[in-house]
Amino acid sequence: MTLAEIVRDIKARSFKPLYLVHGEEPYYIDKISDLLENTVLSDAEKGFNQTVLYGKETDIATLLNTVKRYPMMSDYQVVMVKEAQEVKWGKDDDDKKGSDPWLAYLENPLPSTILVLCYKYGKFDKRKKTYLNGRIPR
Repeated sequence: MTLAEIVRDIKARSFKPLYLVHGEEPYYIDKISDLLENTVLSDAEKGFNQTVLYGKETDIATLLNTVKRYPMMSDYQVVMVKEAQEVKWGKDDDDKKGSDPWLAYLENPLPSTILVLCYKYGKFDKRKKTYLNGRIPR
């Protein structure tokens, strides 16, 4: 998707369950994450339904527990992972389908959760199962 298409969809409140924004230049990554942060939830809803995690401080178990919650008094919850390049994504060498709970979530994400992965200063490795098997907008 192009930046214009993403912005148009967000302003039209047509949200995807997962946004992977990545690249060398952090300007557009910040622009998309700020737009989602300011559009999806009202100020009153943000207290219960917006979570910001940082890659160095987050493991997959914490991330999964967060994205599997249901929103409180809102249609959506927003989970932002800043510095997502620091998160350990799980086992890429495991061939058993369903044995990786992160991949299982990506195949069937909770529609009320909007997960934003901000992967700065580099491109996400497209060879990883997280990218190939997940429903990551391209």
